[in-house]
Amino acid sequence: MKSHISLLMLLCLGVSALFAGCTSPQEPQPTPTPTITTVPTTQIPAVESPVLTIDPRLDEMKITFDAVEREDGQGVILKLHVDPKGATIARDGADILTTFFAYNTAARPGEPVPVSADEVRVAGVPYRSVFITVYDASVEITADLPRESAVKRLDISEDYVYGAVVWIRD
Repeated sequence: MKSHISLLMLLCLGVSALFAGCTSPQEPQPTPTPTITTVPTTQIPAVESPVLTIDPRLDEMKITFDAVEREDGQGVILKLHVDPKGATIARDGADILTTFFAYNTAARPGEPVPVSADEVRVAGVPYRSVFITVYDASVEITADLPRESAVKRLDISEDYVYGAVVWIRD
């Protein structure tokens, strides 16, 4: 019988050791810290005015472009100066179609800048197209935007982009 009692005591001692491990206080576990992974985004470079797209066939002509904000704060006057002096293409007259445009950058976030007259027209921005035949004398072509445009959304108190597409009319 002694062997049964010793076996029983040994079994009780083993069970109590198991329970003692379960009821003892646990050391504090460190709280897992979430890892923040940043995904690099492609930054769209800021567009600087003026944006000027010129038909390569007009390379012989000196073309300059500038803008003046209206004194009443209601828009911008765009001026394109064309000096055909020495340009072979101007001898017979060069039919030039100029499409002026201006828009607030917040109105087209992430959109590419229009680089053709068709892109300007479908972009829904204020624009004006002017057709002129240039011979051998200097000319100045102007546009008052948004006043001379069907689209009137331009606030010059906010960031905006202006430009022109100058192309030989085929």
